[in-house]
Formats: sequence, structure tokens, C-alpha cells
Amino acid sequence: MDASRVYEKLGLFYLGREKAVEVGAASPDRPFLLKSKDLTTHGVIIGMTGSGKTGLGVGLIEEAIMDDIPSIIVDPKGDMANLLLTFPQLRGDDFLPWIDPAEASRKNLSIDQLAEQTATTWREGLAGWGQGPERIAALRQKTEITIYTPGSSSGAPVSILAGFAAPDEPLLRDQDGLQALVGSTATSLLSLVRIEGDPLTSREHILVSSILLHYWRGGEDLNLESLIGAIVNPPFDKVGVFGLARFFPQAERMELAMKINNVMASPSFASWLHGQPLDIQRILYDQTGRPRTAIFSISHLSEAERMFFVTLLLNAVIAWMRRQQGTSSLKALLYMDEIFGYFPPTANPPSKRPMLLLLKQARAYGLGVVLATQNPVDLDYKGLANIGSWFIGRLQTSQDQNRVLDGIVGAGGSGFSREQVRRLLADMKGRHFILASAHRDEPLLFETRWVMSYLKGPIGLPEIATLMQDSSVNPTAEPVPAKGAGSWSDQLAEHPGMLSSAIEQRYMLPPLLVERPVFEPWLAVSAAVRFYHAARGIDEVRRCVRHLSLDEAFTQPEWRHAESLPVELEACPTAPPEGSRYRPLPSSLSARKDLQIFARDYGDHLYQHERLELLRAPDLKLESRPGESEADFRVRIADCLRETKEGAAEKILKSFQGKRERLEKQLEAAALKVDKERGDVSARKTDTLISFGSAILGAFLGRKALSSTTVTRAAGGLRSVGRVTKEQEDVRRAEEALAVIEEEIGRLDTEQEAALLALAEEHDPERAKVESFSLKPRRADVFDVKACLLWEMVPPPALGG
Repeated sequence: MDASRVYEKLGLFYLGREKAVEVGAASPDRPFLLKSKDLTTHGVIIGMTGSGKTGLGVGLIEEAIMDDIPSIIVDPKGDMANLLLTFPQLRGDDFLPWIDPAEASRKNLSIDQLAEQTATTWREGLAGWGQGPERIAALRQKTEITIYTPGSSSGAPVSILAGFAAPDEPLLRDQDGLQALVGSTATSLLSLVRIEGDPLTSREHILVSSILLHYWRGGEDLNLESLIGAIVNPPFDKVGVFGLARFFPQAERMELAMKINNVMASPSFASWLHGQPLDIQRILYDQTGRPRTAIFSISHLSEAERMFFVTLLLNAVIAWMRRQQGTSSLKALLYMDEIFGYFPPTANPPSKRPMLLLLKQARAYGLGVVLATQNPVDLDYKGLANIGSWFIGRLQTSQDQNRVLDGIVGAGGSGFSREQVRRLLADMKGRHFILASAHRDEPLLFETRWVMSYLKGPIGLPEIATLMQDSSVNPTAEPVPAKGAGSWSDQLAEHPGMLSSAIEQRYMLPPLLVERPVFEPWLAVSAAVRFYHAARGIDEVRRCVRHLSLDEAFTQPEWRHAESLPVELEACPTAPPEGSRYRPLPSSLSARKDLQIFARDYGDHLYQHERLELLRAPDLKLESRPGESEADFRVRIADCLRETKEGAAEKILKSFQGKRERLEKQLEAAALKVDKERGDVSARKTDTLISFGSAILGAFLGRKALSSTTVTRAAGGLRSVGRVTKEQEDVRRAEEALAVIEEEIGRLDTEQEAALLALAEEHDPERAKVESFSLKPRRADVFDVKACLLWEMVPPPALGG
């Protein structure tokens, strides 16, 4: 059994190898496995250029992918796009397109030679850390990595329009959260037009915030067009005690509206309005519930545009977070590769409030936030108080070292002395990091592993376009098929056909009317259907608004062919625009006095066929919620299984802990005896103990459970032997006794690994049984049934000229 793969199924991140903290002490050479749930208390990576900070960040994301955890990555520099440079076959041809010709020239090599050399380096580097092509292949199969490029179509474009949608009801009830969302949205929007001001004194900020609050509290979405209109004509007459005209005169409001309009009308801004909406659930998971990795590359944007987008993204993450159930496991990761300027200790940019809110509240929802920076002074001290894990690499100056001393020494009572930390920081090597964590009682120094992704360096827009050319992400919405195509008659009349006055007629108008619009007739019906189940806590009312095309062959409606309508009938006006023309009505409708028979028939159809379709996982006693998709339900199943698996793994490991401690003591005694007899014993025999198996135990139960001092002392004793001949019988017996104990440890590791693998298989989300069931309405729960004649405008392309 491959011990090095057990951790991948147990929520453990393989980040590197532990190193000795004390000067002169033997290195434990134990894999460093970070418990993923430790990141729910967030983390910060601090290190100067060349410290290996990017490699650690890439390694973190790689391990999240291997553990089926989705990630959102904010990439201000372009380094994180390297996650797409994974080559399972590790051939020189794979690396060739990404080789820098200037680097090849400096090394007096051809590009092909440098590509082959790089492939060899990566192959050997990975092998030295127990990784091979099969792990890279698994990484690529686990997730879909998408590079989003807001404001550009080089990658997957992003539509910002959803950033002004009304928040959910829970957030509307949270006054602090709502005020933070409104304030940061207003500040980020105004930053686009170079307006900076205190939210308490800036007229522009107060006006925009008041408009957002007015519409959002009414449950109404906004887009940039409606927001500009509301600035010119606000939906209120007073701001505080002052009249609107005195507080912010009309001419000055028009000036503000024009500034925002000019930005929106700019050709370069058009790319902000099309593409993937900021729907975090769809960004994190695909339509089957498979986790995704999303990289938001923003290096091409101006500072104001970066701030604007990052703020909208953080607000969208907060809105998504509040819709999640609480969990103690790591559900998703938010990683920001360079936090400089977005979370400063003194200034208050628009990104600061949502980031601080995430650091304070995200833990309860299983969302981990990891920030990276070169300089510790880039971070707000209030935010640092909410970060549980500090990864400290090589720092630029002694001032930087002093800055982190208090934070490291005080982090969770970590056991560091100030002098010890100062010495470690002064002697730090590249790719070496100190971990100060609230989840650990002892100091930890580790070297980062070789990452599976090729670290080429910053990746620009042209290269992103190359990487994303085969992406399955559809950047634009699917076109809506034109209604009226293939209509039964092209005869147009100046007036609608004659009908009984008891038949209600309404007109469905598009956002923009054309000159002399043409309308065609549809039978529209609406009803309310209630699904009630007290034991399940379900009381759901569904609005069923549908329509059927009325052609000459129409006699009776076929409700199974009816199409859903996106609007309520009451929202459609009862009078047509001037100059309208009409297609003819079917004769079967002209003779009717009313449409009541159609309304009753539609009500019967809903009673007989309308169902609330739900899903359940019977073994887990989980059921989907009304409106929850299968993909989202499967995400919830995976979250539940991950949480229960972590608890069960701790129980299994505790059951092995006593046996391990007994064997460790025996191993120490046997090793000391061999040392005393000065026999020639190889230290390699302790590899079974100092392995992934022992690292897993330490990661789950704490390093003290592993008796790391004993391990180090035993291993050190073994390394000192080898200076006396093996002829002595007592030495041979001591070696045999030592070998027997090592074999027992090996068997214990094998048993432990088997139990953990069986646990992982049992909690594999792919094996969870999911079945469907449905709730039907009672007869009395189909109500408010209406039918009307709906005139719908035919789009100009369907008119045939």
C-alpha cells in the first residue's frame, strides 16, 4: 500500500518537509502535512522576493485541488496562472512554448536545449519529493482551472452587472453587513471616476449609498444604467433632514451621472458587461457539482479598476458565504497573491471593509482566506488578529523581522521564544518557512515541496489567451431564440382582432421598442402552487407563469408544450404602443366569451402534473432544499462527508496512538542499546517510522502525540553507530531486536493506512447514493389561476423585412 497517498484522502495538505529548529539537531525529515481545516482560521504568507512565497502559494492551491476543495484566486501579478502549466508527461516539448529565449541566450543554450533541461530538472525535482507524472495527471483531472480577465477578453471575461444585484434576505437583516456592503460598493464605484471621500462627509458617497439602500431594501436589483438614472432622479426627496435640491443640486447630480456614464460608454468598458456573472456558486462548482479553481488575473488593469473589481468580488464572496451552512471543515479557499494596497493598516480603501468582514466571519462557513505579501506592514493589525496561521519566509530587513516577531511569538501560545524566532528569521533560507499557528503547540520550520506546476513567472494577456483557447467556460450568455419565427401568418393588421370584453389582453414589451412594433398572440396563464410538508419544514409557493403560441390550428391548449414566462402577467401593460401592428387571431379564440375554461384546465393540469422535485441521500439522511440543484446538493453531500470523515479519522488515529507510543519507547531503548554496543546499524531502517504514516498521525493529533523528541533522539542514536565490528554476538542480538521493533512499526503503519483508506473510500462523495422523490400539491393548494391573451412583440429579425 502506498503510504504517500493516504493523506490525499484525509484533508491533509502535503506542503513540504519538516526541518530541525534547534541548531545542530538532527532534522526529522518528516513530511509536513497541514490539516486543511486549520485554514478556516485563515493564513498569511510573508516573504521577500526569492523567498519561495509563490511556490508555497501554488503548493497550497495544488493541495486544495487534490482534496476536492474549490478556490478563488486573486492574482494581481500574474504568477498564479502558472497553475495551468502542468505537464503529466514532463517532456521537453511540453515546456518549450514557455521557455524564455533571453534566459536560453544567457545560458548559451538553444531554446530546445533549455526546454529539455527544464523538463529534466522538473522530473528529478518532483521525484525527490515522492511525486511523479501520475500525481500531475490526477491534479489535472480533479478540477477545471479558469483564468478570468475582467475588462479583457483574453481569458474568460467577467460581467460586473451582478455586482449591483439586491443581496439575499439574511444579509438585508444584518445591518452591519448590509452597511459594509453598501459602503464598499459605493466607494469602489466612485473610485472608477476618481472620486475619493469619507463615507460620512462625501455627498457623492452618501447619495450613491442611499440609492443602493433604497432599492436593495425593496428587493430590487440595479444595473449601471438604472443607477445612473437614479442619480439624476433619486427615488427620494430628502437626504437626512435636508431636501434633495439643497443637499445635492440637480446640476451637480447630473455632473456625477455624466462622469459614471462616460466610463460606462467608453469602448474599453464594454468588456466589463459581458461574460461570466459574479455568481460565486457557479464559479466554484460546475453544473455537476465538481469543484473548480478560478484565477482572477488583474495585472492588466489600472489601480482604480483593480480596486473596483476586487471590492465587487469580495462582496460577492460575502453574499455567497452567508448562504452556506456552518461547517468546521474547509469548504472553499480564497487566496490573494499580493495584498499590498488592499488591506493597509491606516488607509481605508473600499476593499478593506469586506476583507475584514471575511476574516472575522468566514470561519463559521468553512471559507478559508489566505493572503500573501512581501512586507508585514502591508497588513491591517485588526485583520492579523483574526489570522490563525503565519507562514514566514526570508524577510528583506531587520525592521520587517521585528514587525513579525510579536505576531509569531504571540500566535496561539506557539512555544516560540523571541530569541529563537529572531535567530530563525536571520538564518532563513529560500523555500524555508516558519509556521506559527494557533493550532500547534510547538515551533515548526519546514521546507516547501517541489510544486507540480511549472513556475515560469508572470503570465500576461497574450499567454493567457493561449492557455484559455480550449477552455470549456462559455464567456457569454446563450442567445435567446427569437419568438415568432415561423409564425403561421405574416398578415399584419392595424388593430387586434375583435374579442369579448371579458377576455383580458396584455402586452409584453421588450426593454427597447422599435418603430411600428409587430405583435403576435399567445395564450398566457398564471397560477400559484403551494407545496407543504410540515415534517420536512417545507412551505414553498411556486409561481407558474407560462404561455402557448396561438396559431390557426389552435383549438385546445397542450400544457405540456407551454413555455415558461420570465415575468408576471400583472407587470405587462394593458395598452399597446402607438403605431403597433398585429398578426391575426385564431378563429377558435375569436368566438369565445372568456378564457375561464382555459384557467380551470390549467389548474387541473398543475394539480395532476406539477411537482416539487427533491433529492435525498438516504444513507446520510440528507434531503435537498426547494430550488436547490442536483449539483449544489452534491456539493452539500461532499461537505457533510468531509466533516464526518475528519472526525472519524481522528478516532482511528487515536486507537493507534497507544500502540505507537509503546513501540516508540521500545525503539528508543533498542537504539540506545545498539549505540551502547557500538554496532554498525544503518539509520535507513527508521524510514518506516519517519514516514507519511507518522506524519498523518502528527497532523491529526498534534506533534506531541508522535513523541517527536523520542523519534529525533532514536534516529540520532542510530546515526552515531558504526564504529565497532559486528563479530560481537551481543551486537547482533541488539540489531535483531531493533529490526523486530521496526517490523512491528511497519505493520502498525500498514494497518493504520488500511483503516484510513477504507474510511476514505466509505466517505467518497462519488459513492454516495442519491435518489429523487417529489411532493405533490393538494387540490386547494393550486390557487390564483388566471388566463389572458398576451400580445408579444416579434423581434425585428423575425419580421422578414
